Formats: sequence, structure tokens, C-alpha cells
Amino acid sequence: MTMMLVVYALVALSLAYLPIKFVLKQLAQHNGTPGQGKMVGGDYGGKDGVYSRAQVAKHNKQTDLWVVIKGKVFDLSEYVDEHPGGVKAMMKNAGGDATAGFFGPQHPSRAHDMLGEYQVGVLEEEEESGKDK
Repeated sequence: MTMMLVVYALVALSLAYLPIKFVLKQLAQHNGTPGQGKMVGGDYGGKDGVYSRAQVAKHNKQTDLWVVIKGKVFDLSEYVDEHPGGVKAMMKNAGGDATAGFFGPQHPSRAHDMLGEYQVGVLEEEEESGKDK
């Protein structure tokens, strides 16, 4: 009976971990500060944030690294240390446009597939130009 309770407790803890991790990631993406990015759409911001180039440029540190790729804004802070090309390669475009650096033979299709997981929004000017079309 005691073993069964331990198993249930471990299952409950593991199920609670993912939502907590998600909320902490969302807070970290926006520095926990209201007004860091204009949030539109969904309840938590998610991929619906709209940012200026100046706002993205503030995220230029290894522990807080955002980039722009094809007008979309990505928070790669959690991925920096895992990048196969090393931290130095990631820091080259920290806080700026990494479109040219991202599209090349060094990135396998897997890199393109996983990029969406890190999207936090789009650039303001990209969103506005998309409305005109």
C-alpha cells in the first residue's frame, strides 16, 4: 500500500512539473515585467507577442538571448548552451537579425523543425506590413 502511494505521489509531481515549467518560461520570456512587449491574441502571449527591433536588441546576453529570423522573434535563452556550434556562434546575432546566419548548410532540417518551439512573437513592422497585403 505504501509503495502505491509513493508511485501516485511521483506521478502527481511529474504532472505538476510541466505546467509550472511552462509558466516560468513565459514569465522569463517577458522578464516578468508588464509592457516588455505588446501582447495580442492568446491569454499568455505565447507566439503572439509583437516587438520592436529595440525591444529585441535588449535581449543580447547569453542568459537572455532573442533573435529575429524572417520577421519572427525567438527566445533562444534555454537553447544557448545546447547549441552544437557553441555559445560564440549564438552570440554573433544575439538581440538582432539572425536570418542569414540561420539559413545555411550548418543547420539540419531538425533545427528548422524545432525553431517554432522558441517563437515568442513577430516584429512590429513585419506585422503591420502583413496587414496591408
